[in-house]
Amino acid sequence: MFNAQIGIGTNNPQGIFHVDGAKDNPTSGIPTPTQLSNDIIINKATGFIGAGVLTPQVQLDMRSAANENSLGIGTTTMLASAAGAGAVRYDVNNTPVGAKIEVSDGTVWHKAYVAPQKAVIVVRKIASQSIPTASATTIINWNEVRDMSNSFNPSSGEFTAPRSGTYTFLLTFNFNGTVITDGSRVESQFYNPATSTVLASVYKTFGQSMTGSSDDANATRSTQAGGSSTVTLTLDAGTRVSVRLYQNLSSSAIPLRVTTDSSNPANPDDGFNNLTIIEH
Repeated sequence: MFNAQIGIGTNNPQGIFHVDGAKDNPTSGIPTPTQLSNDIIINKATGFIGAGVLTPQVQLDMRSAANENSLGIGTTTMLASAAGAGAVRYDVNNTPVGAKIEVSDGTVWHKAYVAPQKAVIVVRKIASQSIPTASATTIINWNEVRDMSNSFNPSSGEFTAPRSGTYTFLLTFNFNGTVITDGSRVESQFYNPATSTVLASVYKTFGQSMTGSSDDANATRSTQAGGSSTVTLTLDAGTRVSVRLYQNLSSSAIPLRVTTDSSNPANPDDGFNNLTIIEH
């Protein structure tokens, strides 16, 4: 028995069998990761194959420094039982869902499915913002608590649907105290800024009766108008949605009730203006 190493394209083989595809390895010493990225090596101790890898950790290791670390597989008409458990195929004839990677459990071919990271957005207002009278105004400069899909821009207040699907929006709002005009309203709008379209809106009406009787004394009583709005929308991937408020509670702009002291949850002005978005 001979204890030999075979090198193709190299006089400096690093395994029992070593092919230097680009013939760029040094004549001595260890090749660099870039030089190894075009090599095939069979490790002399384990028999493992490395494609661009000097010391493969599994029977076929392709984790090289190159950018082409993909594995190409094709389709097969073999039964899952014939292919055996753990076999993998790319079924281009898979209908009606289209081509899919499938894995055999020894009996059945199963479609490989990778669940996407669903969008879960939680933001709150701690920056002061006034809502003008009789003018739909986008709520901007949110404080982001959570954004699992990186699909919300807190500065512009725009959410971008990461994929086609169903999304639920929950908005809570509260204004600073003001004298409310009888029969006035606040409208929460869920708005697509790209198409200038209101996708859904929720109305909440207010009157003097909410502070008691409608006599002259109560007609001058300051009241904090607030409420919540929940809508569920079916959106295409890439659809942008922002939240707007319209109010005609008084003849002038009214600030949202916020506090910049976000480190103190006991502050009486904290936690009144929030937006949650959940992808189903």
